[in-house]
Amino acid sequence: MREDVYSIFLMLSGNLCSEMRYKVHSVDMSTSKALKFMRGRAPKDLRDSRVFKLAKPFTQAEYYSQCRVGTHMDLFEPLFKKLAAGPQPLMCVTMVQDGVIKVSASISLDDTNLYLRPEFLDGYKMDDWLAKYRKGSGIDIPQLINDDFYEAIRLTFNAGKLVSSMKLLLSCLDSLAYVEYGDDKQNPFVAWLDEYADIASLGITSAELWELRNGLLHMTNLNSKKVRTNKVRQISFRVGADGDFGRDGIYFFDFKKLIDVCAVAINRWIASYNVDRSKFAKFVERYDMTISDSRIAILSKGTHTA
Repeated sequence: MREDVYSIFLMLSGNLCSEMRYKVHSVDMSTSKALKFMRGRAPKDLRDSRVFKLAKPFTQAEYYSQCRVGTHMDLFEPLFKKLAAGPQPLMCVTMVQDGVIKVSASISLDDTNLYLRPEFLDGYKMDDWLAKYRKGSGIDIPQLINDDFYEAIRLTFNAGKLVSSMKLLLSCLDSLAYVEYGDDKQNPFVAWLDEYADIASLGITSAELWELRNGLLHMTNLNSKKVRTNKVRQISFRVGADGDFGRDGIYFFDFKKLIDVCAVAINRWIASYNVDRSKFAKFVERYDMTISDSRIAILSKGTHTA
């Protein structure tokens, strides 16, 4: 029985795909033979293909993340609607970078582990966080955040390494803010705290905590540029001692309470994914860029890398 199969080319200019090209074949073949047929014809099909402009361009990273959460077909729906394709069209997708076909591996679009296959890492192997933390149709984000961030925060706090623990907590907030907003906000760190955290209960503002973050992470001191020029109040942290506490013009907030406030904020942030399931694709795209003590790449000779 003959059916239409589709050779589709994602035309990348830099990292952005603003158009697809396509070639339709009518074949009477098994699925495996049809895919092999289309892969073998890719250069010729590209030359003979037609252009389909995208109303909503997407990046290569967005495409991969959609594949990883299983929503990639949404990106092809406008094209298939135009072509009146059936509900499950057979297709072969090829990346074309600035006019040149780029193929480093042949994989199934159902392979959610495609980012971390050895072909994509030059022989390195790495545990896929998405495979490890997938839970039903979602992701076990609480356990993921605990393993990648809060475990180290607790270890250093309980060991009395308070400056190191504070650095890890502020870095955690940086990471979560990036996952939420990317580059869409002027200051994702402050925006994330204002949206999800009751930071005022500590007697400080998100802008003040941002300046503490700048001083600690960059210089391991309290003197960020805005603090030095008296544009933002200087703050630091303490452990123990109830109530407001200030000395030499520095306001000291309770570190343990900050950890608790951030834990509640993270739960509120996670809950937002139950309200808006479309956020998962962007979560995966950005979290794929996160490195962790629990994930290292291992070469066959035993070399480790983050």
